[in-house]
Amino acid sequence: MIHSRRRAGALLMPAAWLVIAMVRGPIANAQPPPDSTRNNLVHAPGYAEAEVGVLGAIAERGTGPVDMVLVTGFGLGASTFEPFMRRNAARYHMLAITLPGFEKSQAPAMPPPGTSYGDQTWTRQAVEAITRAIRMRGLDRPVLVGHFVNGTQVATRIAVEHPELIRALVLMAGTPRYEPVRDGRSWPRGMQVERKIVAVDSVLAPRWFKTVTPAVWVAGNFKGGDYSTVDSARGRAAADLTNAPPLPVLIRYLCEFHASDAARELEHLAVPLLLLQPSFTPELRADTTRAYLRGYFDEPWRGRFERGPRTQKRFIENAGILVMDDQPNRVDRELNAFLARYTR
Repeated sequence: MIHSRRRAGALLMPAAWLVIAMVRGPIANAQPPPDSTRNNLVHAPGYAEAEVGVLGAIAERGTGPVDMVLVTGFGLGASTFEPFMRRNAARYHMLAITLPGFEKSQAPAMPPPGTSYGDQTWTRQAVEAITRAIRMRGLDRPVLVGHFVNGTQVATRIAVEHPELIRALVLMAGTPRYEPVRDGRSWPRGMQVERKIVAVDSVLAPRWFKTVTPAVWVAGNFKGGDYSTVDSARGRAAADLTNAPPLPVLIRYLCEFHASDAARELEHLAVPLLLLQPSFTPELRADTTRAYLRGYFDEPWRGRFERGPRTQKRFIENAGILVMDDQPNRVDRELNAFLARYTR
């Protein structure tokens, strides 16, 4: 049953949470959120909102000849890319972006009540802010790197909408959408984004995430072992960092993710694409309670870009969401070879 700890998997897995009140069967028997007095869809009273268009932070590193912009993923910040930037300081001139609201930065105001998550309000604001930063800093067609949930969406949209600004798109632990391992009524495989938007707007946000408590959120979120299969301390630190922003901020970004489909947007990509995906470990892949990892990092790419021109897809063994840290030599080697082959 979905309410059991064993089946909970990750709180982010929509097959477990999205349609709590929409269908009969195990999903409908899930335990209700425990605090009906909460409203996680708005900022807490007194929250200091960032101005629209202001990024959370920009960390500038490196003196190399190739410009690179790195957009970090869900709950994480620019510090996530520090090891990568240190070892590549001579190759690239890098700007690592913290999305507003992550890593102790302030998030913008919530959009007006009734705004659809399909409008991608915060995602689009981040796209516009990063695009503006690329132009204002005079970057020379940077390599654009997107990481994890949200980083994938922001980077993909910039690359698709502004190919003249970008040399190539690189997705590390790319998550273009959630795709369930098994088909089901509640969340069928290949679910169209229009249907997803309705589900997020009408069920996921108002009937689950609105009142979920921090304790339930943390218990169901990605685990330390999901972030790193090599270094347990690094994985725990990343999991803690992901859970650190205020719950309304995390929920806003997550709902916009589930109300989007970057895989469909990538069909219109005009620049070279490199996917560097974690394969985790044989033990994690065999663990049925961690099937959500396949739903985020494997299934969405299955059958896509197999023979795409100027496209490479690499799955890296014994690596977690922090694939660039778990297997640094392999990641750097694949990235260097890709850029040498497809960009000038």
